[in-house]
Amino acid sequence: MDRLISRFLYPHLSAIWHPYAWLIERRFRVAETTLSPAGWPPALPSLRVLLLSDIHCGIFLKPETLAEVVKFLMQLEPDLVVVTGDIVTGHSREVRPFLDALTPLSRAPRGAWFCFGNHDYFGGDPEEIRKQLQAIGIITLKNESVKIFHGTGSFVLGGIDDLILGKPDWARMMSELGTPHLLLSHNPDHFYSAAGHGVSLVLSGHTHGGQIRLPHGPPIIRQSRFCLDEGAYSFHSSLLVVTRGLGSILLPWRWGADPEAVMIEVVPAKW
Repeated sequence: MDRLISRFLYPHLSAIWHPYAWLIERRFRVAETTLSPAGWPPALPSLRVLLLSDIHCGIFLKPETLAEVVKFLMQLEPDLVVVTGDIVTGHSREVRPFLDALTPLSRAPRGAWFCFGNHDYFGGDPEEIRKQLQAIGIITLKNESVKIFHGTGSFVLGGIDDLILGKPDWARMMSELGTPHLLLSHNPDHFYSAAGHGVSLVLSGHTHGGQIRLPHGPPIIRQSRFCLDEGAYSFHSSLLVVTRGLGSILLPWRWGADPEAVMIEVVPAKW
């Protein structure tokens, strides 16, 4: 139902209907956390990572609303910006009117990076999303890794393809630079595979925190089969952060799971 509505109904309404923008203006928040993942390069200085996900350009959202959110977030001076998938709702072309609003993300000193989510495959060509984002300085990692220099050291940043509609390829992602220290994965259910490969920190979205949650209760509809709904998790020596994300699907509404971004300060462990 999500795919049919997002792909074939909402694109015809997106030019005239933006009922979700007011909710973002009133309820958007930034969560903050400090993490010391095992296996994180000890020579690195503190790294401020801004985690965005599930922006869902298109129906519900106005470019000017997103522009205000991005402007505010960049005033927090992140070192690195990551967008973990679902940048559109139903079609790859939906990102175009929002490119100006997204452009400031690329000004982070260590760059802005993106991985594909399931909605990025709903309609059109997802490679068009890659090209459009690259034109404004946001680089897509699809089963790929890069080395990023920070202070006196470096770390490996990887992006794995979407678990549901993509083609995740762990071997390809790790073929040149080895296991990433930091992994972008739209779907948090990649976490246990990532932990098995020795990834230090995984950043995800996808779940919307449930989008609709009863007070003190679980999501009405769960998007993670492991109940990785929102927040920070650990398994063996790996850590996971799941953001509720910014946008909305199916309904222009959130309840009990307000839109958010997460600012993560990553510091080496002290042993």
